[in-house]
Amino acid sequence: MAVCALVSARVRDQAIFNSSWDVEELSETPSETFYDAAIRYSAGHEDCRKAHSLNTLRCFALLALTAIQYGKIREMQLYLGNYHTFVAMDGLHDESNWPKNIGIVETEERRRLIWSMYTLEVYSSIIWNGVTRCRAQQIKVAYTTEMDDDLFNDLGYNQPALSPVDIGPSPGGRWDDVKTGSWLCGWNFTTDLYRILEFVITNFRDQKRHKRTSLSDMFDNKTALSASSVQDSIMAAYRNLPRCFKEFPEVTCNPSSDRYGFQAANITATIQLLRMMLFASAGGTIEERCKIASEVVDAFMRIPVAYLRAISSPLLHHLAGIGAILGSVLEEPLSDIAYQQVRVVLLSIAQLLENLDHGIHSAINAQRLRDLVAQIESHWNQLRNCSEGEASPQANSTFQTSHGLRHPDMLRTIPSQLATSIFEDWPWNLGLMQAADSWSPNNLVSDVGD
Repeated sequence: MAVCALVSARVRDQAIFNSSWDVEELSETPSETFYDAAIRYSAGHEDCRKAHSLNTLRCFALLALTAIQYGKIREMQLYLGNYHTFVAMDGLHDESNWPKNIGIVETEERRRLIWSMYTLEVYSSIIWNGVTRCRAQQIKVAYTTEMDDDLFNDLGYNQPALSPVDIGPSPGGRWDDVKTGSWLCGWNFTTDLYRILEFVITNFRDQKRHKRTSLSDMFDNKTALSASSVQDSIMAAYRNLPRCFKEFPEVTCNPSSDRYGFQAANITATIQLLRMMLFASAGGTIEERCKIASEVVDAFMRIPVAYLRAISSPLLHHLAGIGAILGSVLEEPLSDIAYQQVRVVLLSIAQLLENLDHGIHSAINAQRLRDLVAQIESHWNQLRNCSEGEASPQANSTFQTSHGLRHPDMLRTIPSQLATSIFEDWPWNLGLMQAADSWSPNNLVSDVGD
């Protein structure tokens, strides 16, 4: 039922890419019908005296994902919390506590579930400014074996595994040796990126908001890396990825090939989220903020629309992060050149939303954003006309630019209510920049990604 709830919700939001699917038939039963049935199922399996089945854990995981699709973040936190509670009750963060009678297939399924929910936990703590309830260093579960499902069963693996299956607290870190034998190689790489995200949000907290104690001095890391060096390492790892995890071929509706494209899209989205987090922690000038926002939008624009539609609701949260960065820029006095940079990026976001055509309210948000830009443009032109009317002809001639703007260095301020409107036009609130306000360019500990 939980699977049906998520699929039905995504079909309703037209987050699909296979034109052969019968959307009308898939939409006959409302997603909420399946959702409610899954909730009833989960409520009947909450006996704390018994070990909880894999299906119960997966039910909570799918309910959390469906709640995100609905935009019901409180419910997402509820079911994500239930999942973590059940994992803690049975000690499932350690493979040695798993049932002894499970076979290879369920072992791999459990590994995928554990690490999938870890990435969701890190993602949700960033997007909604929450706490991280599980740490990668405390998870004693191997990454899933990098082998397609049809190459193994409970009798064994049909070829040598391409990834280590040794159980340990730190199973990732193969930055220079990402294979291509399975789409799961890219999936595991994305998990590594989320482990870095976890370290970023943990180690870039603003210590000024917390009273320094003797423990702070005792565990203060003296051999730390800067945010820029961390980003350089991440981008170097990305450049070294096999081409199949950096390119976006057209969707063929053949799962064996499309999965590589979806992994490439997921890696790109996660890389951009990492860059925004590192940027938010380090601060930056107006020019730097415009540059990072523009680069993030450009990265998404290179992803074919079919992949973006499949990403669905989480894409809006990534774009909201860009809007938050630009909103902080609009709250400050701007020059003509800086304003034009912000305007171009905002219109690029509107175009990106418009490219989605339908689903997840994208067309509505695109028009709202264009209307907002038009309001800001009108106000900006009024400010510019006023300042030009006060200037002498000689000054006007001196400050002519290639963009046809006068006084490019003159700073002007946009009304705060217009800047604030950017945040109000996204479908859900975003905690990203709230969290960033409590961060500072402190150093990142050197064991990131180990």
